[in-house]
Order: sequence, then structure tokens, then C-alpha cells
Amino acid sequence: MRISTATESAPNNTNRKANWRNERRREIRLRRTDLLSDKCEGSVTYKIATERQELERSFELVWDAYVKVGLQSPDSDPIRFTKYHLLPSTKVFIAIYRPELLKDKPDYSRLKEPGEIVGTLTVVPDSEMGLPMEEVCHESVQDLRSKDGNPAEVVALAVNPEYRRHNVMMYLYKLMFEYANLTEVSDITCSVTKRHISFYQSMLLFQPMGELKTYSSANGLEVQCHRLNIEHGREVARDIYHDRHFDADLYTFFFTENPEWQRSLGIGHPWSEQDLRYFLTERTRFLDSLDADTLALVRREYGQRSLAFPF
Repeated sequence: MRISTATESAPNNTNRKANWRNERRREIRLRRTDLLSDKCEGSVTYKIATERQELERSFELVWDAYVKVGLQSPDSDPIRFTKYHLLPSTKVFIAIYRPELLKDKPDYSRLKEPGEIVGTLTVVPDSEMGLPMEEVCHESVQDLRSKDGNPAEVVALAVNPEYRRHNVMMYLYKLMFEYANLTEVSDITCSVTKRHISFYQSMLLFQPMGELKTYSSANGLEVQCHRLNIEHGREVARDIYHDRHFDADLYTFFFTENPEWQRSLGIGHPWSEQDLRYFLTERTRFLDSLDADTLALVRREYGQRSLAFPF
């Protein structure tokens, strides 16, 4: 037993923890003093994409954003989605700018009209297909599974540059956390380029899994796999952010339920046969890139939901 050793070292551990917490608070305060202070004036709404037009614009927005930072070759059809988007469990989250909501007396009937999609991210739950990041950190993901984890990966993040100052991405993350809680996801994972590692670790409290590695899905750039265990993240965020003297209470923002969100709207639905044909054979030739094993797997995933995959 190590009672004496633990007792002797406790003050030092306590001091280190306090110093770490204070340094973290100063770091975040200096970098993000106005975080979440802008509410987009109520003109941006958030939902799971369900219509073809919403999905298409989301994929086009991702292509635009990825080309600008080198994650996507410009020599391709200007739309980006992956085989993981075909899975019926995958969800595409979108932020929609609706200028009608800026009016003193909005015409709410106009909200049925398509708005401008200004942000998006996709959540890929674990499945027989695995997670996209396993190309570069398969063993780490397997380790999560071996511990009865239920991981999901965040991919295809993009925000229209004109709306970045409105913290659109932070609200998309909020929606992601609520969805993860509803679906009992244990760990949120993502592959992060070098320029964004500091943000994911210091702001969002993700932890690295492995080293930087070249990733074909990132157009050959280096990425590092990261994870956030939801329960651990909640505890750490409470310790760091839940303080009335702190500028941005991300604990409350990310880890408490928003009663205003309309869960009655549901969690979307798999692509229809018409949408599958549109995206795979009409809008693109993506079907040609899918091998027999992938097609068989997607068919099984649809079959388990009593749905038909048309290829």
C-alpha cells in the first residue's frame, strides 16, 4: 500500500492542479474573452440536415473550406462527402442563416423557405465500417472499443468565413454534444491538423491519441487523432469553466441541456433511394469509387433498418 507516499505528495499534487487550472483559465481568457457573447442576433438556426438541398450545400461548403486550407484538391467535383455519409446512422448538422429573423416582426411562414447554410459538421457513429480516422490510429480506436466504449467521429467541419465571428462552430459543437448524450456516445473523436491542435486541446479539452501522421483523407496533410471522453470532459470542464469569475462558462454551454431545442423534430432519417441515386450517380460519379465490400456493408446497414440500398 502507498498511503504514506500519497499523503506526503498530496500538497504538491494539489498545488500543481491549482496552478494548472489557473494557467488554463488565463490562457482561455486571453484568447477568447468574447466567446459566446454574440448570439448571432437570433438569425442562425441549427438542425440535422434532412433535405437534399441542405445536404448538397453542406457538402459544397465543406469542399470550399477544405480546398482553402489544403485538405481537398481543387481538381475535383466541387462537393465533398465520404462513404461514411452513406451510412444511415450518420448525421449532418447544419447552421442556417435566416435574415427574416432579424426583423422586428418576422414572417414565420417564410422560414419554410431554404436559408443560407453557413456552417456544418458531420457525426459518424461507430459501425461495422469503423471510423474514418482508423486509417491513421486504428489501434487507439480499437482500445476504446475494448473498454466497452461507444465512440463516434466528427468529420467535415466547415463554416462560411463571414460567420466565424458569430461562433457558429461552437453552437454546432453544442448540438453535437447534445446528440452524443442522447445516443449514449462515450467518446467524441476527430483527426486534427497541426494548426488546430492547440484549440482542440486547450479549449475543447480533447486528448491526443498517437502522433502526427500523413492522412490520405486530408489530401496528404498530417493529422493527429484526438478524443474526448464525454464523462471525463464534463468533469474537467466543470473544474475549469464553471466559475462565475470566468469569462466563458463552456461547462454550462456544452454539458447542460438546452430546453429550447425542439427534440420533437427528431434526428433525421437515412438518405432516400432518390437522394442516393442523385449523390452517387447524378451529381457525382462517387459510386464508381466504392468497392464490393463497402457496397455490401452499406446494404447490410440499410437492411437492418428495413430499408433498401439501391446499388
